[in-house]
Amino acid sequence: MPQYFIPRENIRDGRFFAGDEESHHMIRVARGKKGDLIEIFDGHGLRYLAEIGTVEDGLVSGTVKRGLESPSYKLKLTLCFAVVARPAMESLIEHCTEAGVETFQPVISSRSQADLFSDWERKAPRLENIILAAAKQCGRGRLPELMKPRKFDDLLSEGAASVLALPGGESSAEVALALSGKTEVRFFVGPEGGFTKGEIEFAEEKGALPLNLGKYMLRAETAALAGTCALLNTLG
Repeated sequence: MPQYFIPRENIRDGRFFAGDEESHHMIRVARGKKGDLIEIFDGHGLRYLAEIGTVEDGLVSGTVKRGLESPSYKLKLTLCFAVVARPAMESLIEHCTEAGVETFQPVISSRSQADLFSDWERKAPRLENIILAAAKQCGRGRLPELMKPRKFDDLLSEGAASVLALPGGESSAEVALALSGKTEVRFFVGPEGGFTKGEIEFAEEKGALPLNLGKYMLRAETAALAGTCALLNTLG
C-alpha cells in the first residue's frame, strides 16, 4: 500500500490534508480515487491508515482511520560518513535511510573528495528529498535528520560512543558487547582510500571501537550500509 508524507500540522481532528506534491502523486501518479485506503506518516514517528476523501483545486484531503505500527530501533545511530562523490553519497543516504539510520552527519576528513562547507545549502535539499523518498518507500514513520558537515577531529573530541569501520577491527558481536547499554552511537565510515593513519590513531585515542566489515575491501557507500545493518541488528 502506498505511503505518503503528511506534515504533523496537516493531520488533525481525524483528517489529513496533503500538499501539492503528495496530492499529485496520489491522484495523477498512483491513480488514487475517493474511498481508496492509503498509509500516511508525519515524519516524527507516527503512521496512520487513511482514506482519500475529497480533491479540491488539486489538493487531497481525507479521513484518518487508525494508527499503524511504526517500527524503530532503540539504538539511535548517527552515521558519520566522510564526504564522497555525489552518486556514492546519494546511494549511501538512500539505502541507509532504509536500513534505519537516525541521523546523517557528513564528515570532512583528509581524503574527502569534495568540500561541502561552501556548497552545503545548495546540496542539502536534494539529499533531504532522497531521505524523504526512501522513508516513504520503506515504511518508516520518522525521517532521519541531515546535519551540516563537520570536521572528523571535532566530532570524535566530543566523547560520544563511537565506532570506526576499519579492516582488521573487531567483529560486530564484540563491538556490540562493548557498547552494551548505549542508546546513542556514532558510526564513522571513511572516504574512498579510507581514513589516514593519523586519523585512525586519533580515533583510537578518543576511544572509538574498530569494526571489521568482512574479508574484502568495500566501497564507502557499501561499508556504510553493511556497518549500519550490523550495528542495528546486534544492538537493536
